[in-house]
Amino acid sequence: MMTNLSIKRKLLIYNIFIQVLILMLFSFSIYKTLEVSSKDKLEATLKVILLDIADDIIEHKKELTTREFDEEKEYKFEPLYIRLLKEENRYKEIKNTNFPNDIKTEDNYLKALTLNYIDFEYQEHYIISRLKIQMDKKNYVLEVATNFSTINSTLENLIYILLFIVPVILVLSIIGGYFLIYKSFLPIEKLLQNLKNINASDLSKRLESKNKNDEIDLLSQEINNLLQRLEISFDKVSQFSSDASHELKTPLTIIRGEIEIALRKDRSSNEYKDTLTNCLDELITIQQTIDDLLFLAKNEHEVLEQNEEEIYLDEVSLEAYKEMQTFAKLKNIKLECQIKEPLQIKGHHKLLKIAIKNILKNAITFSHENSTVTISNYQDKDNQVICIEDKGIGISKEDQEKIFDKFYRTDKSRNKESGGTGLGMSIVEKIVKTHKGEIKLQSEENLGTKVYFIFKFLN
Repeated sequence: MMTNLSIKRKLLIYNIFIQVLILMLFSFSIYKTLEVSSKDKLEATLKVILLDIADDIIEHKKELTTREFDEEKEYKFEPLYIRLLKEENRYKEIKNTNFPNDIKTEDNYLKALTLNYIDFEYQEHYIISRLKIQMDKKNYVLEVATNFSTINSTLENLIYILLFIVPVILVLSIIGGYFLIYKSFLPIEKLLQNLKNINASDLSKRLESKNKNDEIDLLSQEINNLLQRLEISFDKVSQFSSDASHELKTPLTIIRGEIEIALRKDRSSNEYKDTLTNCLDELITIQQTIDDLLFLAKNEHEVLEQNEEEIYLDEVSLEAYKEMQTFAKLKNIKLECQIKEPLQIKGHHKLLKIAIKNILKNAITFSHENSTVTISNYQDKDNQVICIEDKGIGISKEDQEKIFDKFYRTDKSRNKESGGTGLGMSIVEKIVKTHKGEIKLQSEENLGTKVYFIFKFLN
């Protein structure tokens, strides 16, 4: 039934239930507390009167039959019933002051009383206090009683008061609860209204944050963070689609052209082989482009799917150096490795090696023949550095500003010949940043280039 109600109405119903329960428990507690305290006070008064009469009887035992019990006037306590019983074969009344006949007392009960011990008994509307005393080796029982008229009157008045006050308090608490619920949900309703204005076509809008650091403000901040992540993801998807369509259009056009030309007339087997070879080269380019684009579209946590591990920069650099030796020999380039000390960071061994090999490949590709490319590791103050240096054609200042842009090539003809997609430097930058590092470039045309991977020391 309540599953279809709004949270506000559910809270209001819960509030009513809780308030009713609390007020009932509160009223019951007051009633029982007053009842118990009244009985305790009544027992204490009867105890004082009982002891006073007993002392008086013992002191004036010779005047026992003639003595009048006037404690009702003395203590101004009404109604007060006093009776004195004497034990013979059974307990017999020897003196009383209007003691009610409907108060029943069994002989066995009286005989079981402890000497000089005050006992209280409740019978219907009466409370009776008893004290067994001994005079001249005879047992007497003094009884002092009263009724509950005063207590009952007080408790009845309390019930009437509670019957009037409790509904008033309940109504006020419900009104107050509704007001608090309404005021509490007002910011959430505004939040929902603002969220309705945000859609996939425009994720740039953000929820208003008042910097109050309350729960609603923190929720707004988290939603804004979520929107920002979604916007970045959507932008990446959009950028990926745009980049893919842009870069794949040319090789696909070339493949189509090669096939159309080959089909216009009969060709020799060598001509068909040339056509297939050209198509295969373009397909390899397409595959490499797609792989690179998919890598760049991933988030950091997707890039580092495995848990981070401690890796040694000298080991990664040495592996990359060895794997690029063959490529360097093909280009008539001397590859040197200068590792001064073992350095350690947290990251992904294979990814970092890919970044180093990409830079080494560029350095070898754009170096002059018979020149040297050097990879070195060293410590610089609080940083750990991998440096790759070549003596090649260098990069102009204009190109240095765009070197990390996707699909940017400093020399399109050279990149085409080397099979590059223009995504290598973007991938390198992403890998280094994923490792919480920084990449720097120093280059002068016709003198050479230095690329630095800079990482902070492990804490």
